[in-house]
Amino acid sequence: MNIPYWLAHFENNRLCRPEPDWSAPFTMPEGKRALLARSLAEYQLGDGGGECRLVAHDAERFRSSRAELDRLVDLWFAEEKEHSRLLAGAVNRVGGTFVADTFAMRMFYACRRGLGVQFELLVLLIVEIVSTGYYRMIRRHVGDEPIAAMCKLILRDEARHIDFHRDRLAARYPCGFGTIRALGFRLLGYACASFLWLGHGRALSAIGGSRQELFHHVSSGTRGFLSEMAARVENRRHQVSSGHRPVHATST
Repeated sequence: MNIPYWLAHFENNRLCRPEPDWSAPFTMPEGKRALLARSLAEYQLGDGGGECRLVAHDAERFRSSRAELDRLVDLWFAEEKEHSRLLAGAVNRVGGTFVADTFAMRMFYACRRGLGVQFELLVLLIVEIVSTGYYRMIRRHVGDEPIAAMCKLILRDEARHIDFHRDRLAARYPCGFGTIRALGFRLLGYACASFLWLGHGRALSAIGGSRQELFHHVSSGTRGFLSEMAARVENRRHQVSSGHRPVHATST
């Protein structure tokens, strides 16, 4: 993985970030507002509001495995923490009550701690893909410009986070995911999407979204990720067969 490239990206991405106009006039039907407030508050906790770090039992060994990797992980999580700050603005805007703990978060962290850092990173990647569907639906249906602007900014970051994970996994699996691993990746994506809908479906429905829309976004995201992984493997094979030295992809 091209660590210097990603260090530069995360450093530069902290600069000149537009802030949504939280002071803009706000109008929203009460039923829609109440459900959205609860959903955004729970997302504010989950997207950088909790333990914003790797928590797996072998996380420190991973962080120290390559020069500058520790700094890179910190920058990635700092950007997640920024998302929590933005979501706090949205929670305040809709008059929500902040959430300090949920059963789902406790289960999420327990799985991450017990199953090792590589599984933790895979789960966090899946969460990025599923969250992309959530933010796209909020942005499309919310009918509030500052919250939509917040979603646009987070979606920009999430796209690059997914690219970051793709580079990491392309280096870890130079021959590709393989059929079984790819199937597991898709199934994990659908499981996370189902879990998200269970917790946030009422709010997404209240603003005009649907379960089918969420699963469309998640299916498209997992399929696109796997297709890009396969394309990189094919490109590497072509370079080797042509006598060229393979290079680390840096994503576009």
